Amino acid sequence: MKYLITYDIRNPKRWVKVYKSLKKLGLNVQLSCFEVDLSEYMMDQTLKKLSKYIDSKEDLIYAYPLSERSSSFIVKLGKAKDLNFDYILWITQDIM
Repeated sequence: MKYLITYDIRNPKRWVKVYKSLKKLGLNVQLSCFEVDLSEYMMDQTLKKLSKYIDSKEDLIYAYPLSERSSSFIVKLGKAKDLNFDYILWITQDIM
């Protein structure tokens, strides 16, 4: 299943650990946002690993599941990349 993982990590050293872990698993779509395609088990293991890197009083990590249906409605503007190019509408021209 695909997930969108976003995070806000206060300490740069902790931020780098989270970033490097997620970089191995998915596509960095924004500075602190990754799209990953993982089984439920692997997602659970990933969140357990990431929880060891953060300070739960200062940092946060969100993981949003992306269903097959919701994935078909994703629109990306500009230099968008994706894990699966089959369902994405890219708009690269200036629309304003």
